[in-house]
Amino acid sequence: MRRRVAAAAALLAIAVLVSSGAQARQCQVDLGRGWPPATDNYGNAVEGLFHQQAQPALSLVWLPSRGKETGLSLLPGADGAAWTLRHSQADERVYHWNNGGSRGGVELRIGQPARQDEAPIPAELAQRLVALWRQSLEQAVPAGVGASVQEGNVLSFVVGGDRFSGAIPGCGPTERMLEQAALMIEATTEKESKRERRWIKLEASLEDLQQSLADSNG
Repeated sequence: MRRRVAAAAALLAIAVLVSSGAQARQCQVDLGRGWPPATDNYGNAVEGLFHQQAQPALSLVWLPSRGKETGLSLLPGADGAAWTLRHSQADERVYHWNNGGSRGGVELRIGQPARQDEAPIPAELAQRLVALWRQSLEQAVPAGVGASVQEGNVLSFVVGGDRFSGAIPGCGPTERMLEQAALMIEATTEKESKRERRWIKLEASLEDLQQSLADSNG
């Protein structure tokens, strides 16, 4: 439980720190299509560890400069049933620099188990979240804009098969998406009664996100 709360708090703390420097200038989100250069092998390894054979309708993966990788995904339910919300964290850091022997180099530790918590989420809420996240990302990242080289933390979203990656957003609609991700992470370890209140907060945040998108288009 503590590590889930810590993960959610970390996402929010990062958003606040970045946004404090972004408020005084025009909002510019450093995201692009695909993986940043030289990141795809690492990122795909982490996603493989977290997703296994599952095919999420929406996922995000956080590749930190230090510490353990984390991920969040939404798995569709069958025939209108509740979807599954999954939060994952590597048991030990996947990206590992191996200094042993004569051939030192990067080792991607994918033979480990991932720590995962799951919770059902109402299908209608999940579908709305996927639609609004896709709209937010497509609005923030024009077609043809590739992900740029990143130093340090990388956040990668996949919605409907399209990938958007880059620096952690600190302003605009994509910052609100991080707040929503934190709510979902917390929901994966809560009792059902508390989870219902979390969904109410998530619905309200989605309303704000939809209005923000409408204002941007206006």
